Amino acid sequence: MPEFVLVSTLVIALFISIVQLTLVLHVRNTMLDAAANGARYGTLADRTTGDGISRTRELLQGSLGSGFQANVSAQETSIGGQPAVRIRVSTDFPLLGFFSTGGELEVSGEAVRYE
Repeated sequence: MPEFVLVSTLVIALFISIVQLTLVLHVRNTMLDAAANGARYGTLADRTTGDGISRTRELLQGSLGSGFQANVSAQETSIGGQPAVRIRVSTDFPLLGFFSTGGELEVSGEAVRYE
């Protein structure tokens, strides 16, 4: 009986760690995809960086839920001499489900504006 308790405790801890790592990677990859998509959207001929920010927020809320809080910012930059848009997304590090316990997760996406 004591062996079962010790082994099952380790197996449960390992399982919870894997689930948590999967959640963090999912949030990071979703943020990265939304930032890149928002940057591409903001570089279209009839769009602005504000449209890119709105698109990024829309994608994040659609993928991670309306309760997900993230800071989204945009800036005009250049890549290889071409004008570009960079969208940065940052949020608290999701630990223990979507509850944050500290730290910050930040990603950015860039796209060139062709004229």
